[in-house]
Amino acid sequence: MKVVVENTVCLNTGDAAILLAIRHILKSVAKETLEFLVFDSQPEVAARLYPKEQYPDIELRKLPSESIFKYKYDDNTVKNALKQVYNQAVFQALRHLGSGNYLDRRFFSDADRKSLALYKDADMVITTGGTYLVENYSLERRINQFKLAEMLGKKTIFFTQSLGPFAKPYNLRNLPPIFARSPLILLRDVRSRDHILDLVDDTSKCHVVADSVFALADVERIEALLTIGRPAPTGRVGISVRHWNYVQGGGGGMDRYIESVRDIATKLVRDHGKEVTFISTCQGVPEYAHDDSKTAKLIVSGLAPEIAEHVTVDAAFHTPEQLMAIARELDFVVATRMHMMIMSLCVGTPVLPIAYEFKTKEVAKRIGVEDVLLDIDTVTPDEALGKLDRFAGNLDRYREVSLKAVLEEHASAMSAADLMRPLIAKSSANGAQALRQDVEEDLARLA
Repeated sequence: MKVVVENTVCLNTGDAAILLAIRHILKSVAKETLEFLVFDSQPEVAARLYPKEQYPDIELRKLPSESIFKYKYDDNTVKNALKQVYNQAVFQALRHLGSGNYLDRRFFSDADRKSLALYKDADMVITTGGTYLVENYSLERRINQFKLAEMLGKKTIFFTQSLGPFAKPYNLRNLPPIFARSPLILLRDVRSRDHILDLVDDTSKCHVVADSVFALADVERIEALLTIGRPAPTGRVGISVRHWNYVQGGGGGMDRYIESVRDIATKLVRDHGKEVTFISTCQGVPEYAHDDSKTAKLIVSGLAPEIAEHVTVDAAFHTPEQLMAIARELDFVVATRMHMMIMSLCVGTPVLPIAYEFKTKEVAKRIGVEDVLLDIDTVTPDEALGKLDRFAGNLDRYREVSLKAVLEEHASAMSAADLMRPLIAKSSANGAQALRQDVEEDLARLA
C-alpha cells in the first residue's frame, strides 16, 4: 500500500518525528506492507539526513505545490498578477497530465510528471501533522497542494494539527471546500477544533487527539520510572531555544527572552551545580532557514566566563531517534521548541516549557506543568528564575505528574490508529473498487 505524506519539512527534526510517528501509527493497524511517498520542501537534503539504507520504506520527493506553481516574493504588482494567471494555467494543464501534449510539456518537468504520477497512483494521501495552517504564514502553497490533490482524485486526511484561527478572506474562501472533502481531520487541541467548527460541514469527522509524536513514547521506560521513582541524576540539563519573529515587543521582546534564558543557564550552573547543553530540533542543516544554535551561541556569548565553562552548544543535526537518546541522559529539559519538549517526555525526561504559540500551552496543561510555563511574549528574568526554582525544587512531583500524563497522551496519539483503520481498509486491495468509484465520481464532478 502506497501512502503519500505531504507538506513535510524533514530538515526540522520535530517535523521528521511527526513523520515517523505517522508511520508508526499506520503500521500498527495496516495488514500489508506500507510504502511512504513523502513530499517535502527540500527532499534532496532530507534524503541525505534520512538515507534509504536506514529508512527503506520512505521515498522523499519535491512537494508539487512548491515545484509547479509560482509565488509572490516582492511587491511587484504586475509580476504577482501574472503569477496568479500562470497558476491558473497550471491547474488547467493538470487535466492533460501524462498526455504528452503542449500543456503537459510546457508546465511539467520529467521529475514533476513522475511525482504527480506517484501521487495519482497512491492509495492514501495524508497531510502531515504540525502547525502550518496558521495565519502567521501564507497558506497559499498549502492550499494549492490540497487543490492539486483534488485534481488528482484524492481525499486528503489531516493528521494531528494545531490550526487557525482564520480571518483572511482568501483562507476563509478556500479552506471550507478542502475540509469538506477530507474524510478525517485530527486536531491536537480543543482550541484548534473550535477554530474550524464554522468551516467544516460535518464536525463528526473532527477528532481531538494528542500530538502524534507521543506515539513514539518509550512506555516501558516511563512505567519503570513511575515504579522505581527518581533515576540517578546525571548532573546535565538541556535547553532548547529559538528565534521567534512574532514575539511581542519585536527585537526588545527577543532581548527579554534571551536575557531570561541566559539567567536560567547561569542559575542552573551556579546554584544547581548542573552542566548545561543547548540543543534543539532545528539546527545543523545549512540548507534550512532556521538554526536554533545561532540563538544558543548568542546566549552563551553573554555568560560570565566561570559559568560559560560549564555550558556547551550542541550545534549538530540529530535525527529524532538520536535526539531522544540524548534527552534520556538529561535530568530535565528547558524547552522552547515544542517537539523538543515532547521527545524529551517520550523518554521520561521532565520538561520546563517556554511557549511561543498556543500549541505548547495546550500540551503544558495536559502534562501538569501549566503553573511553571513560561510565555515568550511576557517572560522576564525574575519570572524565569522563580519558576525554575519551583520546577527544580519539586522535580520528583513534576516528573510523576508529567509521566503519568505522557502515558495518557501516548494512548490518545495511538487512538488515531482506530480512526485510520476503516480508511486503510477502504484503501486496501479489498476496497480498491469502492475507491475507484469515488475517484471516478470526483473526476466527473470536476469535469
